[in-house]
Amino acid sequence: MQHEWTDQKREEWIARRVERRRKKVPPPKDPERPRASSLDVERADLLDNLHNVTTKTFAWELGKYPPEPYPAPFSGKLYLPICYMGDDYGRTIKFTEGQDLNLLVYQFYDAPPDAGYEGPNFVTPHKLAMKRHEHMGPAPHVTGFRFDAAERTARIEWWDAYVQALWIGRRTWRIEVYFDDAVGGWVSRPRGDFDRAPDLERYMGS
Repeated sequence: MQHEWTDQKREEWIARRVERRRKKVPPPKDPERPRASSLDVERADLLDNLHNVTTKTFAWELGKYPPEPYPAPFSGKLYLPICYMGDDYGRTIKFTEGQDLNLLVYQFYDAPPDAGYEGPNFVTPHKLAMKRHEHMGPAPHVTGFRFDAAERTARIEWWDAYVQALWIGRRTWRIEVYFDDAVGGWVSRPRGDFDRAPDLERYMGS
């Protein structure tokens, strides 16, 4: 999956990179045409910056009220795992376009687990007044959602700050970038429909 650029978006991205490169000390000879070595640095810096934004800005701690809403881009169903690195297709809830997905997630995991649930608990070993979020890892955070517009589904993208793991369902995931010929530079690779791409709104290379 790759980004689809409008002429305006492409020109804006290129202009932001040129502006950043002109501010370098010393400035490059040709800010509009980075050399191969500069592109290598751009890729490394982009990966680092995207990881920091994802885990430190987008991510919110599951056991606390979400700091901002996440409006759903369409109506559909949200998959909800009930344990760390667990299958997320077992439980679903419906959502409507514009509904706050972060709030839906918080409310589900702030509730007690199902009666008789015996999954590992990372917070309350004596099983007193348990909540679902206690089964989601040592330090579970929600970084966002992976949308499938055709299937009308959303899956939670997780970050565990203690084990330093990005995961979704039974698998880990990673932030990826690719070289986009449309702009002549490295950009984030979308992981689904309506993917948040902060590097398309501000230049995050060097």
